[in-house]
Amino acid sequence: MSAFGIGPRDVLALARHTQSTAAPTGPLLVRGVLAGQLARELAAGGDSSLVRTEGDPSAASAVVCVVAGAARPADEEALRIAARSLVPVVAVQTGASGTRIPYVLATDVVDCEPGKRFPLEAITRALAAALGRDGAALAGALPVLRDAVRDRRTRDGVIAAGVVAAGRGEARLPLLALGQARMLSDVAAADGAAAATTSRGTAEAVAVPLAAALATGLAARTLVRRLRVRNRMSDVAVAAAATYALAAAFRRLPRR
Repeated sequence: MSAFGIGPRDVLALARHTQSTAAPTGPLLVRGVLAGQLARELAAGGDSSLVRTEGDPSAASAVVCVVAGAARPADEEALRIAARSLVPVVAVQTGASGTRIPYVLATDVVDCEPGKRFPLEAITRALAAALGRDGAALAGALPVLRDAVRDRRTRDGVIAAGVVAAGRGEARLPLLALGQARMLSDVAAADGAAAATTSRGTAEAVAVPLAAALATGLAARTLVRRLRVRNRMSDVAVAAAATYALAAAFRRLPRR
C-alpha cells in the first residue's frame, strides 16, 4: 500500500538517507602554507577534531590545500592521494593567480590576496560545492560551513525539482516530494539537528520533512492546474519556486 505514490520502500530509503547524515565521513584535512591558521578558522565554534593539518588524505571528507604559487611536492602528493581516492579537493591560492595546481579543478581554486585574511566565505562555498550531500553532517559539527552548505543543498534541491517537473508522466509528485524531503533532511543536519538514536526518533525525522514536502507538492499542483497557460516551463518554475520556499520556511524552524 502507498500514499500519494510513496511506498514503504521509499520511506525506508529516506530513513537511510537521514541516518547517513548523522556523522561526517571524515575530517577536513588542511595542508600547505598557513594551514594551521586556516584550520583554526574553519573549526571556530565547532568540533576541532574534524579539522586537521596532519593525516591520511584518503580518509578525509575533503582536502584543503593552501599554496603560494605552485604546490610544494609534499602537498602535491597529498592532492594526488586525495584525487585517486575520490576525496574532494579545494585549493586556496595566495600567490600568482592562474598558476596550475595539479589534481585540482580550476573551479575549485579560491584566490586569496597576499597579506589579506583568508576569504572564508568563498572557501566554504567551494567546500560546500565539492562535498555535495556529504557536507551536511560536517556542517552540523562545524558552524563556519553551515550557511554555505545549507545554501548549496537548497540550490541542488531546487535544480533537482526543476528537472523532475520538466519530465514526462503524471507520477511526478512522489518524486518531487521525496527529493524535497531529502533536501530538508540535509538542511536539518547542516543546522546541527540532533541525530535520531531511536526508531521513534528516526520516524519523526522522516515524517516531518516528508509531510512538509507532500503538502507543498499538493499546493503547487493545485496552483499549476489553475494557471490559464500551462506548459513545461510553468511546471518547472512552480516546482523550483515551491522547493525554494519550502527550504526557506524549514530553515526558520527551531532545531532540537
